[in-house]
Amino acid sequence: MTTVLHQLLGFALRHWLRLLIVGCALILLTKKQVNFNVRLGSPDSGPVPEKMAPASLNEEPSVLTDASPEASGGSLLDRLNVFGTKDELDPYELLTRTDEQQIEAFIRRFSNVAQAEQGKFGIPASVILANALLQSQAGTSGVATDYVNYFHLPCTTDWPGTRARAHNQCFRRYETAWTSFRDHSLYITQGDFARMRQFGETDYRRWAAGLQELKFNDNPKLAEQLVRTIDRWQLFRFD
Repeated sequence: MTTVLHQLLGFALRHWLRLLIVGCALILLTKKQVNFNVRLGSPDSGPVPEKMAPASLNEEPSVLTDASPEASGGSLLDRLNVFGTKDELDPYELLTRTDEQQIEAFIRRFSNVAQAEQGKFGIPASVILANALLQSQAGTSGVATDYVNYFHLPCTTDWPGTRARAHNQCFRRYETAWTSFRDHSLYITQGDFARMRQFGETDYRRWAAGLQELKFNDNPKLAEQLVRTIDRWQLFRFD
């Protein structure tokens, strides 16, 4: 018996790396099987429509056209981002890899909201939709799903609302999708961005260029990616 134990111990010491890999693989397969069984055994109750509430302004929000689609969680490696492949892709490339049905559902859901914001602030609805699509990856990014921040707006010194941290940055946190869209409209029509209101409400190319020039974020290709997003999904039809 002692000899057998010594042999087993020697085998384990010689092949510990292989045994560790096999063990991890078995754990992952077990988790996937459990998740599959849970999904198979529970009926899909469908997405719950989001309860909308106005922001601090005393007005009724625009009604969203569709309930919020369930964001795809992606694979285990995508969620853990072990190899950093997602970080190496620009927002537009990431968006093109997002499920097309997710993108179309996002556009249907927020097209009326974007048009209402255009009517109030003069921002092209196409720019609003394209910016939301790019920044939130059609509503699937962690900042969008966890903090309802569809534009990844950062905290600023004058931001009085709730704050949240992600990716070592401070982001604004909202209670509803409508407040996220309304705050975005205020954000890009006040302060340094106020000069963009001179552009026409259908001149999405100038608005895109202005957002990049005035440093909406650190993306050096923001204008190009906004225009490509608008053209690819024909968002100009909402202007």
